[in-house]
Amino acid sequence: RPTDPGFIPTAYATGVVVDRQGLILTAYHVLGEESDYYVTTCDRRVFLATVRGADPRSDLAVLAVQATDLEPITFGDAATLRKGQFAVALGNPYAIARDGQVSASWGIVANLCRKAPPEVDEVDPRGKSTLHHFGTLIQTDAKLNLGTSGGPLLDLRGEMVGLTTSLAAVAGYEQSAGYAFPVDDTFRRVLDALKRGREVEYGYLGISLEN
Repeated sequence: RPTDPGFIPTAYATGVVVDRQGLILTAYHVLGEESDYYVTTCDRRVFLATVRGADPRSDLAVLAVQATDLEPITFGDAATLRKGQFAVALGNPYAIARDGQVSASWGIVANLCRKAPPEVDEVDPRGKSTLHHFGTLIQTDAKLNLGTSGGPLLDLRGEMVGLTTSLAAVAGYEQSAGYAFPVDDTFRRVLDALKRGREVEYGYLGISLEN
């Protein structure tokens, strides 16, 4: 069973506690259709989780578990980051953190305002568009293997400045380039809506041409 220590899931990712009342932030792209979700905390408790809110445009999602004593992470400000700054990434590579003890990797902030690579599928061969295709991502050389999506990127004060995504990690073809969604005003606005279970609203400009 998923609650047993020896259970190996078919899919896995990382999450961050964002509220004492059992709210867990992760990446939207790790969610699966008709899936059951389980969250293991650092004290080895296992909870069945439900999706509180999900937003494909920002690639963020919030899960809810039945807990009232979780310790939320402290947010920093990605606007203060500079290239060459040291950073630490926490994650669950290859489901190795099934006991709740995340693995750490470290590196530097390699660049800022990077564009996400296209996520091509059968429906849209050009790739799905997200906010991060316009150049929002933090690039880091901290190792981000499969399963680390949804984990925190920390500065040396232990504050979360980004939420990691393994966009560059494909099984057997891991690269040194990893990415993270920056903790900025947009991130906080999206997170606030998802925590309340609401759809995230965006503004769009529609233009049509005439002869």
